[in-house]
Amino acid sequence: RQSFDLNLNAQYEKNKDMHVIPLPLATVHEALNKYIIFFNKYFERGRNTALDFLTKSYNEAKTKFDKYKIQTSLNKLPRTFRIPGYTIPIVNIEVSPFTAEMPAFGYVLPKEISTTGFTVPFIGFSVPSYTLVLPSLELPVLHVPQDLCTLKLPRFRINSPSNQILIPAMGNITYDFSFKSSVITLTANAGLFNQSDIAGHLSISSSSVIDALQFKLDGSTSLTRKRGLKLATALSLNNNKFLGGSHDNSISLTKKNLEASMITNAKINTPVFKM
Repeated sequence: RQSFDLNLNAQYEKNKDMHVIPLPLATVHEALNKYIIFFNKYFERGRNTALDFLTKSYNEAKTKFDKYKIQTSLNKLPRTFRIPGYTIPIVNIEVSPFTAEMPAFGYVLPKEISTTGFTVPFIGFSVPSYTLVLPSLELPVLHVPQDLCTLKLPRFRINSPSNQILIPAMGNITYDFSFKSSVITLTANAGLFNQSDIAGHLSISSSSVIDALQFKLDGSTSLTRKRGLKLATALSLNNNKFLGGSHDNSISLTKKNLEASMITNAKINTPVFKM
């Protein structure tokens, strides 16, 4: 029977800084306003057409229900569709709440079917005609919303236009991991930090009763934005019986030139190959 402990922890810290991206939102708002006016007129025409269709279907269904004295089911009561108000990000447009009463539909309508009378030859037995009322699969309208004739789309409120978009800067991310058992203990932590420069680090260490599983791995990277761009990365492997080494590289970019460097050291100690 084996037992082990496992722990995970991740944390994100917000950054108060904002990135400013210039964008002519006034032009976007003007185009949206024209589109909203056009769409409202189109919606009103569609609403009136739907009202005429539902009213006609309701009147036809009511005539048949009244003729055969059929009561509509109570579970066909009208339902209300609601959308809460919200704000569209970036363009900063406020949309008002929207409420609409939905029409109620049924599934069957009574349908009258008449059979013809006939006489059986030679026997002289006459079969009279019959009139049957059978359910017919249709979608009758059982309720027409009273406010459908005045239904309108939500109101769109466009706040004072701004010619820029504010995007939150990346924050700080940290991650910790640990695993412990009777054979191996493994710990790891990593972080990505956004201060004046962007920096990241990684550290993994392992201790075990098996020599090959013992090691320590350290890594770091940074992006410097002063006087151009400079990306530097370092990686090292230690405390292992068979492998070891380090790696360093950097790239610098300025308006005038580009510089790059790389240094790698490796150590291999195995019964077959040594370096």
